[in-house]
Amino acid sequence: MKKILNRKKRINSHAFSHILTAVLACLFMVTIIQWDRGLFKADFREGDIALSSIYAPYDFNIKGEVNTKATDIARKKAADSVLPIYMFDAGAQQSVLNKAKAIVDSAALLKAELDLTDEEKKTKIAGLSADYNISEALAISILDLKDLEVFYEAVKDIIGRLMSKGIISVSERSRLMENEIKMIKVIDKIEDIESTAWVEDFFTLGDLKESIENFSSGIRGRKESSTANDFIKAILSTNIIYDEEGTMAEKEEVVQKIEPIRNLIEVKKNEMILSKGGRIGKDHIVKLKGIEQNESMAMKIGGLFGIMILVGLFMLIMALYIKFYEPIFMSANKELVLLSLISFLVLVAAKAIVISPWPSNLVPVAVASMLIAILINSRLAIMATCFLSILVGMIAGNILDVAGVSLVGGMVGIFAMKGVRRRSQVMAAGLCIGFANMSYLIGMGLVRGLDFNTFITQALFGLTNGVISAVIVMSILPVFENTFKITTDISLLELADLNHPLLKEMVMKAPGTYHHSLVVGNLAEAACEAIGANPLLARVSSYFHDIGKIEKASYFSENQSGGDSAHDKLSPTMSSLIITNHVKNGVELAQKHKLNKKIIDIIRQHHGTGLVFYFFKRALEKVTDEDVGEQSFRYPGPKPQTKEAACVLLADSVEAGSRALDDPTPSRIKGLVKKIINNKFIDGQLDECDLTLKDLEKMAEVFTHILTGIFHTRVEYPEGPDKA
Repeated sequence: MKKILNRKKRINSHAFSHILTAVLACLFMVTIIQWDRGLFKADFREGDIALSSIYAPYDFNIKGEVNTKATDIARKKAADSVLPIYMFDAGAQQSVLNKAKAIVDSAALLKAELDLTDEEKKTKIAGLSADYNISEALAISILDLKDLEVFYEAVKDIIGRLMSKGIISVSERSRLMENEIKMIKVIDKIEDIESTAWVEDFFTLGDLKESIENFSSGIRGRKESSTANDFIKAILSTNIIYDEEGTMAEKEEVVQKIEPIRNLIEVKKNEMILSKGGRIGKDHIVKLKGIEQNESMAMKIGGLFGIMILVGLFMLIMALYIKFYEPIFMSANKELVLLSLISFLVLVAAKAIVISPWPSNLVPVAVASMLIAILINSRLAIMATCFLSILVGMIAGNILDVAGVSLVGGMVGIFAMKGVRRRSQVMAAGLCIGFANMSYLIGMGLVRGLDFNTFITQALFGLTNGVISAVIVMSILPVFENTFKITTDISLLELADLNHPLLKEMVMKAPGTYHHSLVVGNLAEAACEAIGANPLLARVSSYFHDIGKIEKASYFSENQSGGDSAHDKLSPTMSSLIITNHVKNGVELAQKHKLNKKIIDIIRQHHGTGLVFYFFKRALEKVTDEDVGEQSFRYPGPKPQTKEAACVLLADSVEAGSRALDDPTPSRIKGLVKKIINNKFIDGQLDECDLTLKDLEKMAEVFTHILTGIFHTRVEYPEGPDKA
C-alpha cells in the first residue's frame, strides 16, 4: 500500500512539474512574439517587393515629412521666449566706494595745505583731476565743500542705494526696449542666486540726476546737491552686464528640445497601402508603422489572446505527442526543461533579428533542430521544428517565406545530424542546411517572378544561415552537455580515446582485463548496430565496464598467468564478494574520474543480478543446499535498463565464455553464444530492457560471426630448409 501511495506521489509530482514547465514556456513564447509589436506589424524593408496587397484596416492619421517652415517658426518662438541673461557684478559697488573714498581723502589732504600759492594749488587740482579721471571743475567743487566727511557719508549712502537696485547701460536698456523685452534673468554668481527682474526697475547713468535727487535727502544746499550729483555720475559704473554667450547657449538648448513638426497625413479605411508586386518605399513604411501604432486596445487584446490560443494549441499537440509516442519523457523533467530552453532562446534570437536591420532569413531555427536532435532525439526535433517555424513566421509578421525556409533548413539539419560523431560533421551539416535554404529561396523567387538580384541575395543569406547555425551549435553544445549532464556521440568519441588515464592504468595493472574490454567493446558495438541501439555508447562503456578490477586484478582469471589461483586460499563466499565488488569499485572509480552518467549506469548494470556460478557451485560442494544462500552469490544489480547495457552484459558473458572453449569451432561457438543468451534470458536479466526475441537472434548472429573470426584456425605452414 505504501509503495502505491509513493508511486502516486511521484506521478503527481511529475505531472505538476510538467504542467508548470508547459505554462511557463507558453508565457515566455507569447511574451517574445508580442514584444514590441502589434497585430499588423510585419518585417518590411525599403526596397523589398510586396508579396501581397495590404489595405488600411481603419481610419488613422500619420506624421509625414518634416514641415521646415512650421518647425523654424516653432523654434524661433521658443528661442524668443528665453529671457536675456545678465550678470550682477556684486564687486562693482565696492570698487566705486573705494574710488569715492580715495577722491575725498585726496581732496581733504589738498584742502589742509593752506600755504600753497594759487599756481601750486592749481597744479594740485589738475593732478587730482587726472589721477581719478574727473573734471577740474568737479575737483574744485569738492574742495569748496565745508565738511568732506559728511559729504562722503551722504554719497556712500546714495551709491549703495543706487547700485543695490542695479545699474544698466543706456544702450542695453534701449536695445531691450526696442525688442519689447520687459523682463530679464539676473544671475549673481557670488551668491549663486538666479532671479528675474523688470527692466524698468534698473537705473541707467542717464537717470542719475532724478535718482540722486530722490536719494539725496541727507545733503543740504543746492551746491552740495549739484556737486554730489556730478561726483556720483563721474565715478558710478554699471553692475548689470549682458551675458551674450550664456543667453545664446540657453536659446540653443531650448531650440534643440523642439521636435521637428511633421505634416499630418490622413489614411482612410480600405485605402491601399501596398500593391502586390510593388516596391516598398519610405512612404509605405511610414503608413505600415501607422497601422501598428494606431491599433485600438481591443484589437491589441484580441491579438494577444489569439497568440495565446495558437501557442497553447501547439503546446497541447506537443504534449500529446510526447505522451503517446515519447512516453519516456513523461518522467524526464531535464529533457523537457532543455526542450523549452532551446525553443525559448531561438525565439529570442528570432525577435532580435526581426527588429534589427538584418533580414529575417537569418533566423537560426536550424540551431534548435540540430541541438534537440543530438541532445534528445530526432523525432522530437521534427515536431519542435514544425512548431518553431510557425512561431518564427508569426514573429516576422506572418510571413510564409520565413516559416518555410525555417522548416526546410531545420528538417535538413535534423537528418544531417544523424550519426554525427565529430565536430567537423556538424559544419558539414551546416552547409547542407545552407544549400537547402538556398534552394527553397531560389525556388520561391522563381515562382513569384522576383528579379534575379533579389532572390539571389536572399539565397545567399539562406546559405549564411546554415553556416552560422553550425558555428553556434559547435560553440554551445558543450555548454548544454555539461549543464544538463547529457552524453552525445561527440563527447563519447572523445572518451573512446584509449589514452584515458583509467585505461592506461588498466593496461599496466590488468592487461588481461584491458584486452577483454576491447573485445567486448567490438562485440557490443556490432550488436547495437544490428538492433538499432547506440553503438558508440556501448563500445565506450565496454572499455570502462571492468575498471573495478584494477584494484585486485590478480583475482580475475584473465589476469592470471597460470599456477595457483589467488582464490585457492579463500572461501567461496569471500571469493564471490571480491568478484562482485568489482562493480561497486568500478562505479566509484568512474565517479571519481567524472565519467558520464550513462557510462556509470552501464558499469553498474553490466552484470545485472547475475549469479557467480563457479563459486556458488564450490560452496554447494562444501555444504548442504540448505546452508547456501544463492542471493549472497549474486551481483547487486540493477538489471540492464537499456539496450546498450544489455548488449554490454551479453557481450561480456559470451567473450568470457568463448575463452573457456577447448576447440572453438564455428558450430561450438554458435552453440555457446545461444546457450549464454538463453541462460541470461531465463534468469530474468533482460526483463527490464526493451530487447525483443528478434533482437536477441540478431545479436547471437553478430556475436557468433565476430568470435568465429577471432578464433579462426590457421593453416599449418611447412618448415623451410635449413640454411647452411
